[in-house]
Amino acid sequence: MLKQKFLVQFGSAFFLKIIAMLAGIVVARVAGPEVVGIIAYGTAYVSVFGFVNGLFSTGHIKLISEGQDMGKCNTTYAYLQGGSIVLFFFLVSGWFIVQKYLFDYPFDSKTQQIVIIILLFAIIASKLLDFNNVTFTARLEQAKANYPIFVKSIIWQLGRIVIVLLGFKAIGLASLNLIISILVLPLAWRLFRKLPRGKFDKSLSKQYWSYVPPIALIVIVNSVLNYSDKLLLGHFTNVTELGYYSAAFVVGGMFLLVSKATGQIFFPLFSKMITQKDWNGVNQKINTFQDFASIFIFPTICIFVFIGEPFLLAILGQRYQPSVWPFKILLLATYVSIVGMPYGNIISGMGRFYLSATINVIQLIIFVASISFFISPAFLNLGAIGLAFNLLTINLTRNSLYLYFSRRIGEVHLRFIPLIRYLITTSALAIVLLLENYLNLEHAFSVLLFIPGFLIMVYGIFYISGLLNNNQIKQLFEILNIKSIISYIKNEIWPKK
Repeated sequence: MLKQKFLVQFGSAFFLKIIAMLAGIVVARVAGPEVVGIIAYGTAYVSVFGFVNGLFSTGHIKLISEGQDMGKCNTTYAYLQGGSIVLFFFLVSGWFIVQKYLFDYPFDSKTQQIVIIILLFAIIASKLLDFNNVTFTARLEQAKANYPIFVKSIIWQLGRIVIVLLGFKAIGLASLNLIISILVLPLAWRLFRKLPRGKFDKSLSKQYWSYVPPIALIVIVNSVLNYSDKLLLGHFTNVTELGYYSAAFVVGGMFLLVSKATGQIFFPLFSKMITQKDWNGVNQKINTFQDFASIFIFPTICIFVFIGEPFLLAILGQRYQPSVWPFKILLLATYVSIVGMPYGNIISGMGRFYLSATINVIQLIIFVASISFFISPAFLNLGAIGLAFNLLTINLTRNSLYLYFSRRIGEVHLRFIPLIRYLITTSALAIVLLLENYLNLEHAFSVLLFIPGFLIMVYGIFYISGLLNNNQIKQLFEILNIKSIISYIKNEIWPKK
């Protein structure tokens, strides 16, 4: 059943990412990098303050996974989360007013300011969906957690294609986001009202608040890391350069879904297993995931790095040539995030939130130095490429810290077999690149010629050396078993009475 839960989380996110990528391609080609950059800037501007909405979510998942009273948890969380949404509104609107009227900040355009205001209300509406997402994630009911978001995303992605084809630009896209977020709320409420509810519990509220100091630091730093980089790129360059990066991220960030799906499953699962002192189970889950990542995901990443330029330009157009190298670097950065996520979940699953906060502060220090070095005009001034290198640097830093501390405080056992697979895969990719250069072939032709050779070389060596066995191949086919996934979704959302 755990495979089905992971696949519902990953599969729905993957499907939505494909739809989002296709919609993003249409928007990028029709509307242009400037519109893409305005939306990206507006989203980042509002979302920087989104940390206040994540103060209680981790504690909610932790308390429910530990077996606390569900009804009291849900009601207490609803009150606390509702208050954080109100605070979020006043923070964003207050900062916007101070910047505009007190500091006279030079926004790029009137359109940019309107987009920021509209997106503020759109994000508030979308935050109300988090009541469902967080609670059902804590219960490991992934189908219910994803259902409202899935419906909203489908309508949004299809809708924004229609919007740009009709000639609307940034304001039209932002307005559509707001309308759809409001329309989906009744669907989320139908699921939420079926959850057990109790009275607001003061003692339980204190437990939620006890998690807030370290979590506040964690989510504040995450907001800075996730959104201020785009604001800084827009500041040092322009929204068009930000559009190049955002277009690359729409495609290259697809593999982040594996990382997010892993985190949403492993956090409540590890929290429960660590409470039961089942470290063998924890290591088994991590080993299975790392095997899957090194056998199937990493070779796929390498292929996309190899075909990055013709692939990206074919779907976005020649004017997105500056997005090619950011795209390739982002692919590597996202994979780094994937393989490190389980070790971060061990730290949070153990309730070591102050340690997580310390790790985030270290990341922030590296972030300040890294982003200044890569994109500031005083140093390398690499623009979108620098922003991609910055993300890779931050992810490598985070992984190293996760791995070090999870081994230090937990009973985590490392295996070197995945490292051998990485060496074989990168060596095969290097051979392919050298042959392409030696034979002086056109890249488009070599893509068709060498990708099958790369896959045969990698998986042939894996199988002959015992790094790939029949059970792992069987697991892949189990993951691709659509029937079992559909059965799980039906039983969770529409259970038989």
